Amino acid sequence: MGIDSDQWDRQKRVSGWRQENVEGARCLVFGAGALGNEVVKNLLQLGVKDITIVDYDRVVRANLNRCVFFTPADAENENYKATVIARRATEVNPLARVNAIVKNLELLPADIYFSGRFDYAFACLDNLGARLHVNAHAYGHVALIDGGTTGFSGKVQVVASPSPCLECSVNKRDYQLLWRKYSCTGEMLDLVDPKMPALPTTTAVVAALQVNEFVKLAHGGQGFPADSLVGKYAFFNGLSNKFSVFSVSKRKSCPVHG
Repeated sequence: MGIDSDQWDRQKRVSGWRQENVEGARCLVFGAGALGNEVVKNLLQLGVKDITIVDYDRVVRANLNRCVFFTPADAENENYKATVIARRATEVNPLARVNAIVKNLELLPADIYFSGRFDYAFACLDNLGARLHVNAHAYGHVALIDGGTTGFSGKVQVVASPSPCLECSVNKRDYQLLWRKYSCTGEMLDLVDPKMPALPTTTAVVAALQVNEFVKLAHGGQGFPADSLVGKYAFFNGLSNKFSVFSVSKRKSCPVHG
């Protein structure tokens, strides 16, 4: 076999790289939109073989400017996002097992987090309520790599107990906006949460940062020295080309672990 016959030859050439750590990782991806597409694509290209995607939404044409796995036909047929990604995943990595769970994440059984089935969870979500739900259930059970974007800006935060969690950095204004999204019956109100501006460039950068954090966690200091974002918050400004990293303080009154 020549050196070009191994799909992962070039990454194996990184000093300290452990392909077995990457291939053996069991990853849970929440959200099959823009970030979810890019995160899954990156995981597949790295050689991850076990991926589960959770999303109950369908493909629409407005997804096509930033979702690599979706086609106009998917939008026309209103195919489920998670199902489409799972079906096309083997085109990137034929060895991968990609499962789709077409369900609202808030309706998932709690044992999906603490059963030991997964090693890493990626939050690729577009609203705070869903993020906090995943954060509360994943904390102490599975490392969570959260990403978010709006226009030219994006953020990544990594939570791995006993680190600070996503809710540690939520303020009163965030809670007020969160509760405004729900009616007196508990139903979500889309009218108070207009669609956010979204660019494929920002999505690509933030998803890459999320998966880069996964790579560092998967090596766990065994391969190469690395400073992870566990307990930190990275902000990307695409207009100024600046990255800023902030430490997150553990809030004593946090409802997750306070």
